[in-house]
Amino acid sequence: MSLPRDGDAAVQAIKAAKGFGITVRDEQILAAIGEQARGAGVFGEPAGATAYAGLKEAVHQKLVDPAWQIVVLNTGNGLKDVAAAMKGVGERGSSNPTRRCSRPCSRTETSQGFPFF
Repeated sequence: MSLPRDGDAAVQAIKAAKGFGITVRDEQILAAIGEQARGAGVFGEPAGATAYAGLKEAVHQKLVDPAWQIVVLNTGNGLKDVAAAMKGVGERGSSNPTRRCSRPCSRTETSQGFPFF
């Protein structure tokens, strides 16, 4: 989010919760759209997929333990921005799945090691 509605209040809330903010690139957000769709059957718009992209980046930066159970909310429907979703997943039939499952993965297995429920 480039400009929160009330930036001072957002910073205060983060500090009060002993939390942190994180920046992710557009490419990470677009990739998260496809990962959520494949892993959880959730078709999210970029704004909704940003939280998952942020979680992945936080794990990468070792800000959170990958063993923690974390809930990521995605409230944005991908039908709001189909063009952006297509950038993230590619054209129909051109996907290159990176799942490690030798069979169709269940909803709790993903290529990134992050479970979906």
